[in-house]
Amino acid sequence: MRPFLKFFLVGLAGLVLLIPVGLGLITIGLPVMAALVVLTIPVVVVFAIVGIPVFLTAALAVVILSIVFGVLGLVLGIGYVVVKLLLMVVLPIAIVGWLITLFVDSRKQDRMP
Repeated sequence: MRPFLKFFLVGLAGLVLLIPVGLGLITIGLPVMAALVVLTIPVVVVFAIVGIPVFLTAALAVVILSIVFGVLGLVLGIGYVVVKLLLMVVLPIAIVGWLITLFVDSRKQDRMP
């Protein structure tokens, strides 16, 4: 029971000391915050005037670059598929056809007297 009573009394003493400090900070802090808000209004206006076109330009640049890289990726992907089909399908068929042609030509030369 004694530690609980000590904790309660220390907490109560802390509140007794901190409440006046908080009231003093509120009394000083609110006018300072109001002055800072009034001083930041021109800065916010300038950022709005200058920043919105800059932001729109940057967003447009990002959109254009994404379209360019998307189309480039599409073209490179199609080229990759074409080369892969060429190497995996057309090339073996062409090699087999060439070997058959060589075999047939050599048989024709053997028959000619």
